[in-house]
Amino acid sequence: MTTERQFIRDLQAQFPTLPPVTLGIGDDGAVLDVSADSQQVIVTDLLLDGVHFDLNVTSPFLAGRKAVAVNLSDLAAMGCKPTAAFVSLAVPRNCLRTSPDFLRELFRGIQQMTDEFQFSLAGGDTNSWNGPFAINVCLTGVPFSSRPFLRSDARAGDAIFVTGPLGGSLVRDRHLTFMPRLHISEWLSRTVVVHAMMDLSDGLSLDLHRMMEASGAAAEISASAIPIHSDVPAEWSPDKRLAAALGDGEDFELLFTAKESDAATLQEAASENGILLFRIGRVTTGAGVQLIDAQGNHQSLEPTGWQHTL
Repeated sequence: MTTERQFIRDLQAQFPTLPPVTLGIGDDGAVLDVSADSQQVIVTDLLLDGVHFDLNVTSPFLAGRKAVAVNLSDLAAMGCKPTAAFVSLAVPRNCLRTSPDFLRELFRGIQQMTDEFQFSLAGGDTNSWNGPFAINVCLTGVPFSSRPFLRSDARAGDAIFVTGPLGGSLVRDRHLTFMPRLHISEWLSRTVVVHAMMDLSDGLSLDLHRMMEASGAAAEISASAIPIHSDVPAEWSPDKRLAAALGDGEDFELLFTAKESDAATLQEAASENGILLFRIGRVTTGAGVQLIDAQGNHQSLEPTGWQHTL
């Protein structure tokens, strides 16, 4: 058994990055040079019945919607707008006999996202088998500004932000109905110099560790500054509610860093434009993530959250 993290490291060592690829395995998407002054970003995600949704209780519409939305969240993290989608399916052999409208509803959910963000379904593949339903979506995109955002560019002294409250994504199925933060990503690309960005799919504590490791930096975050979603039960203890915000995952908010000198102006501009931004900490030198409690005590924050094992 190995972790997804170790598997990715092994692949990075095995497969060199060759032109036109300028950024390969390890970020939210891959970056290809299309010409001297333009780049294309490609993202992909595989979703499985029984892992990312449960078709016993989840509609095909929401399954299709989520399959595209998680990829749109990756493009938002890279600072890119979508241009095309490619969808591949593995459908259980008896699916259409028991649910004749399954594919129609699935693609209606997919179309909700393509219509919302104005890009094309450009191709894909379909097969049937004796296993559970699986859907793979690949999206292409182009940067909103001159370059895509990377998770590896956080710098000591940066302020750390998230774009919304965290935790409780499974309680009311927010993980199925969330709206990818493309509009915030585009706004940020026009408003501030973003240093590092990624989306929060596996939980703040784990994803922040990933950003700091990729950037060769460390972070300090304040427990009292972490926004906790109203879906996290109010009757839970403060520690349990904080743990949910740090580790539940599938929030699909954006985590990003920017210069400390830009922080106050950025928050003021966000407020004027009706955009939620929460400053939660700062980037430091060293390694790891420190959590600061209300008394100012520092403790090492372990990377809890969703970790795949293979």
